[in-house]
Amino acid sequence: MLRGQRGEQRLHERGASRKLGLRLPEAEAQLRRLGGGLRWHGALSADVILTPDGPVVIDVNPRLVEPVNALLSGVDLVTPLLDLARGRTPSPQSAGRAGVATHQLLLAVLGAAEHTGRRRAVLGELAGALLRRGGYAGSAEELTPGPDARAALLLAAMSGLVLARPRAWRRFATGSVTAYALSPEGWERILGAAPA
Repeated sequence: MLRGQRGEQRLHERGASRKLGLRLPEAEAQLRRLGGGLRWHGALSADVILTPDGPVVIDVNPRLVEPVNALLSGVDLVTPLLDLARGRTPSPQSAGRAGVATHQLLLAVLGAAEHTGRRRAVLGELAGALLRRGGYAGSAEELTPGPDARAALLLAAMSGLVLARPRAWRRFATGSVTAYALSPEGWERILGAAPA
């Protein structure tokens, strides 16, 4: 099951804070070719951008990333990896149900602060989630799917911080992303070293 980003029944400009399970046969074929060409036998995650010319696969990672939407859609991504680690052949699974919506409210709150710099946008995300409206209607929380007082306290503290100072989102996002993201300079070095 491939996941698409979601917000108000359309692709969302704030990254992966909201997801909608989709069936994308073209992207599945691309990933099968990639995995087969690499003789890959472990986790392989990718983001897919839907374009008028078809899906474009980007940000391929040799690891499992955010498996909750797939699990709620009926596809268990964790058990096959555990089977492989134990030397067992994973059991085949169905393709899963399309249309299952999930969200990560903490990322949405930080994204609202980042993209708008406005307290009103942060409050809008929190109100939408609380009232189950807009992109949160019929959607399940991924990061804290059950009652967890510590997770609620973390969300409240971070929300309070970005409500008091919207630019505070940088304290949470910038350091973690720059630790692993490819910089424009790094990309230019790769292109410069690649054969013509």
